[in-house]
Amino acid sequence: MIPFAFVLLQAAVSSQAAAPAPVAPAHSADGEGKTIVVVGRRVEDSARALAACIARQCPPKEEIDASLAYAEDQFLAGDYPEAQRTLAKARGRNMRYKRELPVEVGDLLRASGRMLAVNGQRDAARITAIDSLDALKSGLPSTDRRIFIQRLAVGDAFAKEGRFIAARDVYNKVANQAAAAGDVRVKGYALFRIAGLYTSIAPLVPAYRQTAFDSLRRIDETTEPDLAPFRDAAKFLRCRLQGTGVNAGRDCIAATNTDRVSKAELIYAPPIDLNNWRQENPSTVARLHGEATPQWADVAFRVAPDGTVRDIDTVRTSTNVDAGWMKLVTDALGERRYRPLQRAPSDEGLRRIERYSIVYDVVSMKGTRIRARSSVPHIEILDLTVEPGMS
Repeated sequence: MIPFAFVLLQAAVSSQAAAPAPVAPAHSADGEGKTIVVVGRRVEDSARALAACIARQCPPKEEIDASLAYAEDQFLAGDYPEAQRTLAKARGRNMRYKRELPVEVGDLLRASGRMLAVNGQRDAARITAIDSLDALKSGLPSTDRRIFIQRLAVGDAFAKEGRFIAARDVYNKVANQAAAAGDVRVKGYALFRIAGLYTSIAPLVPAYRQTAFDSLRRIDETTEPDLAPFRDAAKFLRCRLQGTGVNAGRDCIAATNTDRVSKAELIYAPPIDLNNWRQENPSTVARLHGEATPQWADVAFRVAPDGTVRDIDTVRTSTNVDAGWMKLVTDALGERRYRPLQRAPSDEGLRRIERYSIVYDVVSMKGTRIRARSSVPHIEILDLTVEPGMS
């Protein structure tokens, strides 16, 4: 699947750079028929499993797996700081094994970077993404696809910081390296990220419009059969440049969106404008520093056969979640468009679930070296959907 979410969601998160795969959730319904997500493991169980593993001096691979499982459960329970600490401790115990276990240590570092991001430690998250790349390079051939993919994740980290030139340079490097290695698919991922980056910037900074069109033309001019899906996807990015306003290009996308697919492929997502929420809540505007306590919500929905979104349901939240920004999230979800599915019109569609977190990054205060939470929030999104065949 082409990573449309990189361009269209609020958080540009590579699937390979996300936190560990979630435990398959069980689903039940309360007396009113509302869907409830039940986490498959209890935090206490994974904590005991990790402690037992460390006590018996289990092999590093097992200890990394146990640490990831525990941190995952802490994250799903909303305890972001403790999940980060769990991964930081695991890193301290296992970094020395990166040459023997480059993939496992790389996974640990990727998860750590993801948790740093949702805890507002964006600089540390970017550095950890680079550390994960270094771990893979220490034990894998230079042409291994996993190295290319993690380098893309480094580019994503630069993009999320607004360092667009650095991100573009990383993506170009991957495109060239993948082409030289004969990995056409990864070349496509890299080229599409460049195009996605500039088509996202161009509506806000018109000076980038020509650069955006040039990046799309670069995809159009490819000839490899394996890049056909990327050439097709570039049509949707071009639509974004042909519209104006919040719903830029939506009509163009709807007219272009004809091919049916078997999996959910996002092609349009309106921005979630937190400025509206902040203006409606004077306390958030006047606040000098943002909150450190996580606000989060798990939102379930279905992608209908025609590509629209329905049955939006907030199934779990933190106790401190603000209804204002959650309404912005659910309103934006309702405006999303996916490719039509290869299913009958009467089919219930595909169920998805995503974790939304309000994050106030830790930044250096102007005119001082003091670090504090920014008063301007952003939303981090993590897909918790368990795809068929995953365990």
